[in-house]
Amino acid sequence: MSGEGARGPLLARFSLRAKVTVLLLALSLGPLLLAGLVNVGRAVQRGKISERLRYAQGAGFAAYAINDIFDRLRNDVRLLARRFPVESFDFEGEGARLDVLHQPRPTMPGWRDAPILAGLHQDYALLFLALDDGRVFYTHPFYNVSATVNLRATPWMAEIEEHNGLAVGSLPPLLSAESPGVVAVAPLVRRDGTRRGWLGAVLDAGRLEDVVDRTLATYAGSGGHSDLVLLDAAGRIAADSTHRRVGQPAPQHLLDLRYPGTREIKRAAGGIVVARAEVGRTGWFVELMTPTHVAYRHVYVMIWMLIAVIVLTFIFVLLFADYLANVLLRPIRDLERGAQMIGAGALDYRIELTIHGDDELGRLARAFNEMGDNLLRSQKQVRAYARNLEAAHEELDAMVYAITHDLKKSLRGIEAFASFLEEDYRDVLDSGGHDNLRSIASNVERINALADDLIRLVEQERERGETARFDLGELIDEARERAQARHAGEVIKEGRMPEVMADRGRLLLVFDNLIDNGLKFNRSPRPQVRVTCVDDGLDWRIEVTDNGIGIEPQYHERVFDLFTRLNHQEVFKGTGTGLNLARRIVQDHRGTLSVKSQPGEGCTFVVTLPKDPGLLTSPSLQTLS
Repeated sequence: MSGEGARGPLLARFSLRAKVTVLLLALSLGPLLLAGLVNVGRAVQRGKISERLRYAQGAGFAAYAINDIFDRLRNDVRLLARRFPVESFDFEGEGARLDVLHQPRPTMPGWRDAPILAGLHQDYALLFLALDDGRVFYTHPFYNVSATVNLRATPWMAEIEEHNGLAVGSLPPLLSAESPGVVAVAPLVRRDGTRRGWLGAVLDAGRLEDVVDRTLATYAGSGGHSDLVLLDAAGRIAADSTHRRVGQPAPQHLLDLRYPGTREIKRAAGGIVVARAEVGRTGWFVELMTPTHVAYRHVYVMIWMLIAVIVLTFIFVLLFADYLANVLLRPIRDLERGAQMIGAGALDYRIELTIHGDDELGRLARAFNEMGDNLLRSQKQVRAYARNLEAAHEELDAMVYAITHDLKKSLRGIEAFASFLEEDYRDVLDSGGHDNLRSIASNVERINALADDLIRLVEQERERGETARFDLGELIDEARERAQARHAGEVIKEGRMPEVMADRGRLLLVFDNLIDNGLKFNRSPRPQVRVTCVDDGLDWRIEVTDNGIGIEPQYHERVFDLFTRLNHQEVFKGTGTGLNLARRIVQDHRGTLSVKSQPGEGCTFVVTLPKDPGLLTSPSLQTLS
């Protein structure tokens, strides 16, 4: 099947209004949808880049704020270390005291910077002094512990010198492992360059938590879905938004990010957006993590808004296109209504398209009205012709009835006088006279049968029964009984006969004539007629086959002419009206009647009847005829 043939039936299922509406939608929404498809991907990518930049700014803000805190922490520790009286302080005495007491001293007499410690207490959780071997001999605030606290025993002391004097960890028993902090340590050095001890501070965790909370509140705004962590140079968590993971190793997917910037990470639990920023040049990093659906929520909102705009635009354009299609097709509907009215018989119906005066629709309306006028005039002429034809037909029927009546009356007189002559002059007439009287009687009988057939033709044209559905097999049985009552022979009905839609009385005459002819025009010792039916698609093909005398091919059409006889009256009696009447009845049923025969081989009369009489119209039947 070609593409056009495949599309035709599909397009034919839609109304013209639907086609015009779809065309207007395509012309109006096509460019919009095309532009949307071209730019939506670019807009989504730019929106995601913008959101990632915003999170990168948040991580950078947190890193800047934390770096500022770390700078002040290191500066404060260094300043206190420089101002410590290293030259005059008795480090050996403090070592001997620790050997005996094993605990830090509660006060530090003679240190002028001791009041400064009270001011710094709000920023730092702990300040401490330690000997060169790492033993702590003073803390502020004071912790009454009975064990020696040694910096060398902590894992972060070795990192202090490697990572710019900062580390994250605990200082048991002064700081437990559950509450570690950021530690800064500065050496206590004499003028000769010898190191005598250490001064350190532990940053209050609340300072970093404030930075984390402000960053999440300002840049994340996700209702608790985002997370921010501070990683030290060794990959441990120094601060986080949950306040529960300080001191723990960072997850591997965070350690895999080696450079500052923003990345998307795919995980089994879902994708996240990670913004990474370095804290100064310390090797510490701030990482702001947000689920992808939260980070890009503004992009998704923009997409849904775009979809909503497209849907609303589609609805508006659809309504407008439907209204415009209705306006454009209103004249066509008026023309359709006019065609229906004229088809129903209202030939005086006219349409008025005043707003389409000079355009194509206006000219079409005028042509339609002119067609109605012509049809109305033609209808009047046809009605006049029909009345004249009906009158002529009635006069012809009356004339046929009158002629046949007078003819039959005259024939009865001739027959009576011939009978009188035979009775009164039987002894006077010789054999020749008796033969003439018998010829007169035979001709009278023939003319009388001819008059009866003529009257029957007129009656068949006048009297038509109602079309109904009936069993063709029962009709064949009835025709067989009527034919066998007149002629001897065998009539065989082969196969199952269908139900047909026809005038049963008139169709009975058809098969009565065909079966009668098969038995009558037959010289076989055993006359036989076979009736079969074949499904021929849209038609039923009924074949009536006999073993009679046959018909020469040149007379196959002539046998259907009125009053046509191919055999002498003395051989086979008849008037030549049966086949003509049968063909007329079959054609009235929108079928055909034909014959196939050879001399001496019998005849096969083929009757085709449509399964559905409504499939063909009268003009189509006339064309076929």
